[in-house]
Amino acid sequence: MIGDNLPLPGSTDTDLSSAIAALPDCVQYQIHDVLITPVLASTWLRRNEANRKLRQRAVAQYVNDIQRGAWKPTGETIKFSTTGRLLDGQHRLAAIVASGVAVRMCVATGLDNSAFDVIDTGRSRTGADVLVIEGVGLRESTIVSAAMPLILNYQRGLVPHSRTRYPNQELIETWNTQATIRRSSQFVAKLPRRVMPIPHSKALFLHWAFCQRDIAAADEFIERLFTGEHLGKSEPLYHFRQRLLQLRMEGQSIPDTVVLHAGIKAWNATRTRRSYGNWRPVFPRSDETFPEIGR
Repeated sequence: MIGDNLPLPGSTDTDLSSAIAALPDCVQYQIHDVLITPVLASTWLRRNEANRKLRQRAVAQYVNDIQRGAWKPTGETIKFSTTGRLLDGQHRLAAIVASGVAVRMCVATGLDNSAFDVIDTGRSRTGADVLVIEGVGLRESTIVSAAMPLILNYQRGLVPHSRTRYPNQELIETWNTQATIRRSSQFVAKLPRRVMPIPHSKALFLHWAFCQRDIAAADEFIERLFTGEHLGKSEPLYHFRQRLLQLRMEGQSIPDTVVLHAGIKAWNATRTRRSYGNWRPVFPRSDETFPEIGR
């Protein structure tokens, strides 16, 4: 542990700080429990040699977790070799510097330089993986993990299809604390699977979003979208569904932004009892901004 190589009791704070800063020079394999300050993190980052390019998106994600108090210790270590080289942890250290907040982490020293070749070669847990661990069914977890970023983006005032990554812990917290998402997930799980005009993950997002306006109407809208039952040929929902199925039969891919945009337009038009002769008024024009969800 950290006390093994640090000055004895009675040493000054300066001695202790210097000893902690010099931990990377420890040639013995040991695990140290360290409160890493922004200054210390900055000092250790200078030992980063030939590591992979810093991914700013990952750093921003860690900074967000740290600043909102959501950082969770996992036992994963900051790793240094016998030569003092930083083998693993540059993104976490950079996040501490950027956040301005000290974080307690485990630090491993005395590793062979060759360990760098095998670090991070395992598969990381996906959002679906952690949801399964939380007790969500295998198929449902895949749908929920794909829908959750859309919901979180929308809750933060972003367009749903923004390319924003969220940590697994935030997905779990959102799932556990927002009953409306769980209800929408249960509803979508009962929808037909053979003829799907849109993926179930997009249906989950749309159902959840529409439920903020009218739960019964949201249930009816999404169910009729999937079943096609009792749809009149002048209804916006009819044209939305038929166009999607036609494109799928032709083997054409439909961008998420188009699916969600058109889905909201079809909902808005349905709520205002509009009638259409074809699919064009439902689908977005190239110059059209993403719509608000009407009541």
